Amino acid sequence: MKRLRILHVIETLWLGGAQRLLPGLLKGLDPHRFDSHLVGLHDGPLRQEFESAHIPLTMLNARRFYEPRVVAALVRIIREGNFDVVHTHLTGADVVGRVAGALTGVPVVSTMHNIPHDYNQQKFHRRLLQRLTARTLTTRLVMVAPGIGSAYERQWKIPRSRIVAINNAVPMEPYLAIAEGVADGLPPTVTTIGRLSAQKAHHILLEAFRLVLHKRPDARLRIVGDGRLEAALRQQAFLIDIAHAVAFEGLRHDIPVVLSETHVFTLSSLWEGLPVTAVEAMAAARPVVLTDVGGCRDLVTPGVEGTLVPPGNVSALADALIEMLGDPDQQRLFGRRGRAKVRQEFGIEQYVRGHEQLYLSLVAPERRAEIVAVGDQRSSV
Repeated sequence: MKRLRILHVIETLWLGGAQRLLPGLLKGLDPHRFDSHLVGLHDGPLRQEFESAHIPLTMLNARRFYEPRVVAALVRIIREGNFDVVHTHLTGADVVGRVAGALTGVPVVSTMHNIPHDYNQQKFHRRLLQRLTARTLTTRLVMVAPGIGSAYERQWKIPRSRIVAINNAVPMEPYLAIAEGVADGLPPTVTTIGRLSAQKAHHILLEAFRLVLHKRPDARLRIVGDGRLEAALRQQAFLIDIAHAVAFEGLRHDIPVVLSETHVFTLSSLWEGLPVTAVEAMAAARPVVLTDVGGCRDLVTPGVEGTLVPPGNVSALADALIEMLGDPDQQRLFGRRGRAKVRQEFGIEQYVRGHEQLYLSLVAPERRAEIVAVGDQRSSV
């Protein structure tokens, strides 16, 4: 029997939450029922991870936000590959993937990895293409947390019937293996992981950490990730006299090791979908201090698994970090509760099964019955 063929289209293979989720999804789909291929518009360091996992990959080397050449290439790939579903990730891929899907008559799924926070500040043609293609050319929009769909209903007028929520997830095993608490001898350590971009608001975190050092001069801040703002952030750390306590560590591929050496994980983001790095930190039994944006509200109940603070509020972030660093018992309690929560609600198994059900819902009933029967036969063996 012919498997259901899924074409994933992603804007870039640089490190980000969407890119870190995709290998787990593509490797987790039942290979007897689903055949996955990946198209990248822009190359990046994560290409090697997809290739090492033997995921078929095509690079289109796009030069602009929207290119008819890229649309034409996608149309050719869809037709020649006889794909059943197109699944797009991140804005540039969303637009060209939706147009290509419409031109070939193939249903399109788009995962919305963020809330539309800065939508109104973008150029007119970009806003028009994003919202128009989402409203008219997308079969389903996947929200990475239950709480963010309302923003798309309200701002983009997306019908609720076309919105599906599938929680972001991570492979749990490397993080569940991390012991609760941090080994003796390490200084009180706050860690943040993410692109050095305006969204993540590291400048707010640096200002907050300056206040933390007034109370806890022994504390240290680890910033994991790279991006175009690195030079400016390094300069800021130097100017406010905290460079001695801040480590810019660039890209790291040993995140479980980083988290094992972390007392408190934090994100100072101005907007989010559902941050994968926070899920990883909670799976590692680390307490979290997050900004109260997007899917962070689905991750953390304040006072249970961690703390939520208003975005952009330096003093609130500093106070939350100082309180958490000063209470090792609370760190362990929140870490234990957070691990239990994400283990139950944000595991890779539910993430994969949710997508399998979504893909099957988009094909003809006869075809769906054939593919489901294959899974039933295998589960009975």
